[in-house]
Amino acid sequence: MLQFATWKDTVVRRIITSARHYASSPFPRQQTEGLIHVEKQFEAHPPAERNKENFLAAILIFKERKGRSYVDFINSSLKYMKEYGVHKDIEVYKALLDIFPKGKLIPTNQWQKVFMHYPLQQNCCVKVLDEMEWHGVHPDKEVHDIVVNAFGEWNFASRKIKRMLYWMPKLRYSNKYIDRRQIENKKLSPEQLAGLALKMMSRDPGSTYHFCKLPKRNPVVEDEWIAWSQSILQQNLLSRLPENTDIFIDTSELVYVMEHPVKYVVLKCRTQGGSLADFKEERDPLNFASWYKEWSESREYQNSIHEQPHETILAIACLSTSNNATAAKWIDLLKIEKMNVRLRLDK
Repeated sequence: MLQFATWKDTVVRRIITSARHYASSPFPRQQTEGLIHVEKQFEAHPPAERNKENFLAAILIFKERKGRSYVDFINSSLKYMKEYGVHKDIEVYKALLDIFPKGKLIPTNQWQKVFMHYPLQQNCCVKVLDEMEWHGVHPDKEVHDIVVNAFGEWNFASRKIKRMLYWMPKLRYSNKYIDRRQIENKKLSPEQLAGLALKMMSRDPGSTYHFCKLPKRNPVVEDEWIAWSQSILQQNLLSRLPENTDIFIDTSELVYVMEHPVKYVVLKCRTQGGSLADFKEERDPLNFASWYKEWSESREYQNSIHEQPHETILAIACLSTSNNATAAKWIDLLKIEKMNVRLRLDK
């Protein structure tokens, strides 16, 4: 018992001495500075040099140093992916997932499979996969193999990648109003994005799309243009409006073409005539004598998709500059006469 107490005191004394020496020596500060330098390596590059090559170089440096805090490194690198423009690059995601050690994180028994084995590492892997899914990056078999080699065949992280491999190809072109192939990995101008947004919003098959480039008034100002969509039904609705009808162009609204925001304005007026909900049905519901006449009369006119309960949409446009002056030029192009057009974009 005396020998054990002496051994214990000796060990405690050595630990205290080592801790004091570790705190007084300059080596820990250098190691801490090096660790901070690796984690903040993404901020060391100026904005002009933040590209894919420098991002992969930072990952390669971390792998060569064999850092143990790979979870913190991956979490911090996810914050800078947009700044480096690699949030849609599958090679970068593969490089990040390849940081996880192979074999060490794989569960070896049933209890480890049931209870989340290495939960911090698996949550980090799921974060990377969520980032891929959010930005529409479709994984391939290699991504699946990297995750399985790191975490095993049926874990939380591997189940996530299996679901992504199953569902994302099925849902890739599920939006019938937009073709992702025209947008992904392409640098589109504002005019092209406006055309795609109008095609996405105009659900009338008879819609025609127009584009007009306005003359430059000031060489400093960028090109001014107007893109709009209008169908034959909307033209007929506009021609049937009584004179001096109030037509409105309110503040611009926002629509997203995938991750690209596009502003648009709507030419609209109040729906003509009262709504059927404003009237009460006074006929006898059990009287079927004149059902055919009432049915044929109700089929004489049906509201189009442009006639909403509270407003009628007459046209949709995307303006280079959302102000009253550009909207007035659009009204001139539509040749609207004898109407009270009220522009409310400058408010």
